[in-house]
Amino acid sequence: MIVLETIADSIAPPGEARPIALRTWTARDGLQARLSRAGGGLVAQSSGSPGCFGGWDIVFAAKAGTWYSVGLDYRAEGMESVLDGMPLLVFWEDDAGERVDYDYLMIHDSPSEGRAQRAFRCPDSATHCVLRAGVRWTATGRAEFSRPELTPVEAPAPRIHRIAVASEQPRAPKSVPDNVAQYARLARDAAKQYRPALLLLPEIILQLGLERPAWQHAIEIPSPETDAFAEVAREHEMMIAFSTEERDGDLYYNTMVVFGPDGAIIATYRKTHLAVMEGWEGVTPGDELPVLDTPLGRIGCTICKDSSLLDSTRVPAKHGIELMLLSIMGDHRAVQWGWAPGTFSPDRWQVIMRARAIENHIWMVIARNNGEGSCIIAPSGDILAWNAGRQRIIAADCDLGEELRTFRGSTFRDSTWAERRPQLYPDRPA
Repeated sequence: MIVLETIADSIAPPGEARPIALRTWTARDGLQARLSRAGGGLVAQSSGSPGCFGGWDIVFAAKAGTWYSVGLDYRAEGMESVLDGMPLLVFWEDDAGERVDYDYLMIHDSPSEGRAQRAFRCPDSATHCVLRAGVRWTATGRAEFSRPELTPVEAPAPRIHRIAVASEQPRAPKSVPDNVAQYARLARDAAKQYRPALLLLPEIILQLGLERPAWQHAIEIPSPETDAFAEVAREHEMMIAFSTEERDGDLYYNTMVVFGPDGAIIATYRKTHLAVMEGWEGVTPGDELPVLDTPLGRIGCTICKDSSLLDSTRVPAKHGIELMLLSIMGDHRAVQWGWAPGTFSPDRWQVIMRARAIENHIWMVIARNNGEGSCIIAPSGDILAWNAGRQRIIAADCDLGEELRTFRGSTFRDSTWAERRPQLYPDRPA
């Protein structure tokens, strides 16, 4: 980037924190945007070149180690994608004007008019916060910016939670109540052993071991069967989630039930991608990929075959989940291909699930019915807990507020989303 000019005045309204300078910049000579002032705002307009890349820097004094709320009003015109055509970044600089680090003020495609506002920590060696705003890669785009803000705020509270996964095979059940008793007891054992904030159990646990098709043993939600788990959740003040066959009128679903720490059902999720045999046996797919606001944070749900379709995870991740729950019997990809196609491959399974965590930068919490392969994976791809098939319960302390930074700047989570170009893949959610 080339700084073209420094202007010693401000666009902040009287009474607000005042920038100490304005600067104009461009990616390189020949790509300058047309810059102007309009009322109390700053304007960046494309030069007519599809390579145009330039705009304004709004410079504030900042204190190392302080958390700030950083914001800016914007209005964009003539762009296929606001995220792609209107860069909004926060650069952190030292006294020499060298960049120490940077963050993205906008990480998802957004309406053409609004306010971008986020909170960041000023790096230890930084003394200035620079709001960089402009236009790029558009022959027609124009953007206007106003009301820049840099306000000190409290640091976010730590969000370290213990999460557990419990799995075991059914013990020759004769009925749904047999399974209810077994898996409610497993949930109590997990609560007593680890005192987790969240416990995940596997897929259709209330119908396991019973005569197929499983839907003939489906339950209503809520029901006395779910009440047994609500009691465990309430007694131990922990969230519980698992999948069960659900009956709703004359339809049947494979449904994940999520209980809050007070025992109330926070939400249900109906499996959207059915295994072939499920559909042939008369199960109906759900039609939503919800984002659940919970005491732990924003959570998504998937069941078995869902995990084979990347959109089942990608869509909720794009909409802000921090953690994905997956109750699963097995994955047709996670086998020894060729020489033993029906044999579980822990190596392949880890590759699949670690990739899901890394590419979406989310926590993956996975409960497999036979235990082996149940795991808890951090957004970094690190496996914090793994069941090799010899444990009923695994657990890990998970820092859901941790933001891992890349070696080149910004966080992995922000880079995952802010560097997308949504207009190039219209079949994907923006």
